[in-house]
Amino acid sequence: MQTTTTGSIAASKKQLARGAAIAALVAGVLLVGAVLPAEYGIDPTGVGKSLGLTAMYNAAPVPAAATTGAMPADAALPTTVTPGSTVSAKGEQRGISIASRQVAAYRSDVEEYTIPPHKGIEVKTRLAKGATLIYSWKTKGGEQLNHDFHGEPVDAGRNEFESFILEKGVQESRGSLIAPFTGVHGWYWKNNSDLPVTLVLNASGFYSDIYKK
Repeated sequence: MQTTTTGSIAASKKQLARGAAIAALVAGVLLVGAVLPAEYGIDPTGVGKSLGLTAMYNAAPVPAAATTGAMPADAALPTTVTPGSTVSAKGEQRGISIASRQVAAYRSDVEEYTIPPHKGIEVKTRLAKGATLIYSWKTKGGEQLNHDFHGEPVDAGRNEFESFILEKGVQESRGSLIAPFTGVHGWYWKNNSDLPVTLVLNASGFYSDIYKK
């Protein structure tokens, strides 16, 4: 009896073509959903952000330049992210973990400032990208102030800044920041009363200095 292999060869070619098409599709999905967000910061589908992959692109080495000259000793080392971890507290949605080794020395300062009536003052720290600042402040007599905790990048243009915490009519505040960019970060207080107000600021972290602007 004579047998033919024409049908089986045709079927094999169809299977190969289908397999190649599936492989190309998978490669395209990986490129758009993983490679582009992690390597180039391009995330057209939003999947990279949800998986924490865009954070890997944003965790770039810190520039050596500072706000007033070079400050390589104050630069934070590259940030480390762990997007693949699934550890979380019970009943809580996990956030993206961000940790970075610090080059700048840890410091802690207690500062006291008096704000004249209907005036404002600004106090700044110099932070490298990825460096941490923790603070608390309180007026001595319970007086209320307007408060703006904000930052400006190196060589910032006019009105180029970011407000992180804005508060009106508060006598105290506390917070923390992992600097999103190298620059100056700090506080602005406005005293709208007819009397001077004195506040005490407690700051700590990996900043190079603290000064009244």
